[in-house]
Amino acid sequence: MEQPVVIRSQPGIKRDGSRFDGGFYTDGEWVRFQRGLPRKIGGYRNINPYINGIVRQFHTQAQGGLVYTHAGHNVGIDAFTIDNTGNTSAPIARTPAGFVVDANYNWQIDAMRDSAGTGNMLLFAHPSRTLADISDATDFPVYYGNIYTTAALTSVGQSVSGGCVVLHPYLFIYGNNGIVKWSDVGNPTDFATGDAGNATIDSAKIVKGLPLRGGGQAPAGLFWTLNSLVRCSYVGNPGIFAFDTITSQTSILSSNSVIEYDGVFYWCGLDRFILYNGTVRDVPNELNVNFFFDNLNYAVANKVFAFKVPRFGEIWWCFPKGSATECNHAVIYNVRENTWYDTPLPEGGRSAGLYAQVFRSPLLAGVQAVSSKYKVWRHEVGVDAIDGASMSAIRSYFETGDLTLLTSEPPTNAAMRITAVEPDFVQTGNMTVQVSGYINTKSQDVISAPQTFPAVAMTPAEQVVKMKEVRRHLRLRFESNDVGGDYQMGKTIAHIGPADSRVQS
Repeated sequence: MEQPVVIRSQPGIKRDGSRFDGGFYTDGEWVRFQRGLPRKIGGYRNINPYINGIVRQFHTQAQGGLVYTHAGHNVGIDAFTIDNTGNTSAPIARTPAGFVVDANYNWQIDAMRDSAGTGNMLLFAHPSRTLADISDATDFPVYYGNIYTTAALTSVGQSVSGGCVVLHPYLFIYGNNGIVKWSDVGNPTDFATGDAGNATIDSAKIVKGLPLRGGGQAPAGLFWTLNSLVRCSYVGNPGIFAFDTITSQTSILSSNSVIEYDGVFYWCGLDRFILYNGTVRDVPNELNVNFFFDNLNYAVANKVFAFKVPRFGEIWWCFPKGSATECNHAVIYNVRENTWYDTPLPEGGRSAGLYAQVFRSPLLAGVQAVSSKYKVWRHEVGVDAIDGASMSAIRSYFETGDLTLLTSEPPTNAAMRITAVEPDFVQTGNMTVQVSGYINTKSQDVISAPQTFPAVAMTPAEQVVKMKEVRRHLRLRFESNDVGGDYQMGKTIAHIGPADSRVQS
C-alpha cells in the first residue's frame, strides 16, 4: 500500500563521498537553496559586449545616477558607465601610455579622495603578472587618475609586485619580501613626506590587502602574504601604523579569492577554505571541499575569484575545473543556510565578478571573444539568458538524495514502488520529473523518461504526475528548461510503497 511522503533532502549538493551517505541532494545545476529548499538561480543579461580584454577585476563608483565602472584586463583598463536600468556607455580605454600587454596580468583596483591636494576622487589600479604564478616578483607601476574622467591613467611613481588597497585616508601598496608602503594622510600620490612610511611585515610576498573595522585604531586592515595573515592598525606618530601577525601558518590560493561578508573574511587556501572573524579557522565543508581541490586546474589557480550575492547569503568561488584554463565552474557557500552547492558557469565561464552595492545584482565578465571583444554580464536579472535580441532558457535542475526503506525504522529489505508525484512549486513554465536509482550501490542507475507538469494544471490529469517505477534506492530529478521558466520548491509529495526484496539486478 502506497503512502504519501514529503520529498525533501538536506539543503546543499553533496559531491564528496558516496551518494548514499549523507541525505543531501546529490546533483544539480543552476540551483540554490533558500529556507532549506531548492530554487532556480536568476538569469543574466549581456550589458556591454565591447571590452578590450579578458577582465580580471572590476571597480564601481556611483555618482549622479551613474555607476562609473572600470575593468582591468590583459590589454589594459577600460572605463564605462551603467545607468539605473542597466544600460551602459561604450567602453573607453584608460590604459596608461607605454603599457605592455601581458596575458598573465591580474589587477587590484581601489579609490580614494585626494583630500590634501586636488580634492578629486582618484582611482588606483595595479597590474601584477600573477595569473600563472602568484609569487611572481616582477614590479609594475601603480596607476591613478580621476575616477570620473576618461583620460589615460598615469603612474604614481611607485612600482610593486603585489597590489594596492585604500585604508582611508591612506593608500597602501605592497609586494616582494613582505614590504608594505603607505602614502601621506589624504595625499595618495605622496610616498615621501608627512605620514608616508613603510614596514617589512613578513619575509614572503604580500598578495592582498583589505580594510578592516578597526574601532579606536582606525584605519585598520588585513594583509595576506603567501604564508601569513597580518593585521595593520593605526597608532599615530612616530610609527603611524603597527603590524601584528595573526597567524604565520596559513596559505592563499589566489589574490582574488578573498572576500569580506558582513565583517567576516573568507578565502581559499591551498587545500581548504578559511575564514577570519577575530580568529583564523576552517570554513566547515563536508559537501564539496574534495570536489573543488581535486578538480581545480592548479596551473591557473590564481584565476580563482570570489564574489557574493547577499540577497541569498551566498559566496561564490569560481574556478577552472579539469583542464579548463578559465573559471568554468563555481562552488557556493551559503552563509545563512550553512551549506554548500556548485554549478557550471555559462558561456564557457566567467573571469571576474563584483557585487556592486548600487545594484541588487553582481557584474561578471565573460571569457569568449567576439571580434576580439569580451562581454560584461549582469547576473540575477530575470530568469533567462539575454544577449542582445537573443533570449534563451537556462536549464536548472536538482536531484534528491536516496529514498530507501533500508534506512527506515525499522529497516526493511525491500524495493520501493512510486506511483505518483504531487508537485508543489512556485513555478512558471513547464517542469519535468524523472525517477532514477539503482538496486544496490554497485549497480547502474536506471533512469525513467521525463514527465512534464505545467505551472497551472488545466485538467485533472495535469494535477498529479502518474508513474509506475520500482527502485531499491530511489531519487527524483526535477528540471526547468523553458524560456521564462522559474521555480521554488515547496512540499512535494510522492506516493511510495514497498515492492520486491531483490538485492541484485
